[in-house]
Amino acid sequence: MPSRTPPNTPAHGMSRRDFLTLGTAAASLGALGVCLPEGAQAAAHAADANWHAGQLTHLIPAASHDRFLIKASFQAPLARAPWLMVNGKRVAGEQTDAAGRFWRFDARGLQPATQYTLRIVDAAGKPLADAWPLRTFPAPDATPARLRILAYTCAGGYDGPPVAGKTAWLDMSARRRLLARGMSFAPDTVIANGDHIYWDLQTSQNKPFARQVRELMWAKFGGALDTSVPMSHPKNEAIFTRVCDYQISGLYGTTLRSTPAYFLTDDHDTFENDEFDDKVATLPPEPYGLVGAELTQHRYYPEFLPDANRPVWLPGGDKAGMPTDTNSAFGTLRYGALLEAVLYDCRRFLDNKGIHARVVPQWVEDWLVARTRAEDTAHFFHVPSLPFAYSSGKLGDWYPDLLDRKTGRLVANQPKAGWQAGWHSQHQRLVAALAEQKQRAAVIVQGDFHASAAGSMSRSGDLTFAHPVHTVMTGTLGTGDLAFPSAFRSIETTPALSVAMQEALRPTEKNGFTIIDVTPEKMTFSLFMWRPPEPVEAIDTLQPALVYEVPRLA
Repeated sequence: MPSRTPPNTPAHGMSRRDFLTLGTAAASLGALGVCLPEGAQAAAHAADANWHAGQLTHLIPAASHDRFLIKASFQAPLARAPWLMVNGKRVAGEQTDAAGRFWRFDARGLQPATQYTLRIVDAAGKPLADAWPLRTFPAPDATPARLRILAYTCAGGYDGPPVAGKTAWLDMSARRRLLARGMSFAPDTVIANGDHIYWDLQTSQNKPFARQVRELMWAKFGGALDTSVPMSHPKNEAIFTRVCDYQISGLYGTTLRSTPAYFLTDDHDTFENDEFDDKVATLPPEPYGLVGAELTQHRYYPEFLPDANRPVWLPGGDKAGMPTDTNSAFGTLRYGALLEAVLYDCRRFLDNKGIHARVVPQWVEDWLVARTRAEDTAHFFHVPSLPFAYSSGKLGDWYPDLLDRKTGRLVANQPKAGWQAGWHSQHQRLVAALAEQKQRAAVIVQGDFHASAAGSMSRSGDLTFAHPVHTVMTGTLGTGDLAFPSAFRSIETTPALSVAMQEALRPTEKNGFTIIDVTPEKMTFSLFMWRPPEPVEAIDTLQPALVYEVPRLA
């Protein structure tokens, strides 16, 4: 149920974990002049004012109840492998690029719900950055009292000069400020849902602004990628690295070092937009873009760690060079018996088999349905890269809705080129499984669409639900003027034509994020929104536009 009474402070008291996490938010943000909320600001300063990133350029960790997986890069290549010290125990660094700038650390056999002290040292044992804390999650059968998640989508993009007075992506300093505001609430984990990179190849060059892309964006990073050779070829290496450094390392730095993160991929991470016309079709993604997504993840952000209830043989877990038993496309956030969330990329394995088509492979659907029906945690939600319940007439939607250019509205009585009926059939099977839960509310926390929204779906096509399916669009961190649907597609996102929605917050085209508080009794979604020309300073004290509560059924 929605509430219009926003909290003025974080919803829980400040434990030692909170105190240290607040400190991490300040490390790479102090130089940006970002202000944390009153109280939190003092705590962050006390905990973290003297933390130094040293030679680190970026660091993003993942955690489970018994394992850390960390991706890191350094200002200059390292000639010999560094070590990660975990409470004094050495974990060897594994090189993930040719030069030695990028490394990963895979620490296993850890104790649940335990705070470890980490430090990266060079081959001779000299520290390369200050030590920092990182905590494992509770054991799968533990009963933690609460969990806080920071969630958002579409954080990537190059904030180059405006075109005709309009921005393509949000200014990076404002983006960092939004991230800092989200981190000021001391989340236990972060969900970054898709589109970490915007560097479309074909689908930036079939638009009226193709020349501006080449001259104002590509030229700044060394020119066009040479698609006649691999993405990691020496001809492309410098351009690819500059692009990803700017959009990922340039946003996060070491901000997340004490906050485990889940980075889910979507269409732009494969270096294209989802489109279909007489000249181009980008779904399923081309191998070139898929390799780009794999290479980006290999260097910059962790794969999903294994979960006992997720088969290790699911697609996305079979690539050479990946950490053992991890998956690049399908993941699980398991926080004791309090919450399980299943995360799934809806683009990478999509197929075009007509009535038999699927957005995710059958094996993945079987896993999603099995975990939905298990009901062995207090709460549960799906985290797809492709939103349920809403449409803007795009090719890659679950729905056949199409934009009628004459009326400017969605219609369902015209054929949608490239769209597959089997996609919607799979959608129906997934929402039916969600709505059939007996003890837990049906919830979907989704990304991709450049908007914030919350509501409940009571009907989808010929399915009427005994319990509604709650949907939350978490808000976009990086979208600029031209990338909002009302500008790019000449239509705002609306509920799909075949869906009955009760909207607590209609899709709102602003930048923002969502704080998700989970307790045994309920999940509370606090949606934060901001957009220029609102003063950038307003971000520092931003309050929720909506607080949406979803109690447990039983």
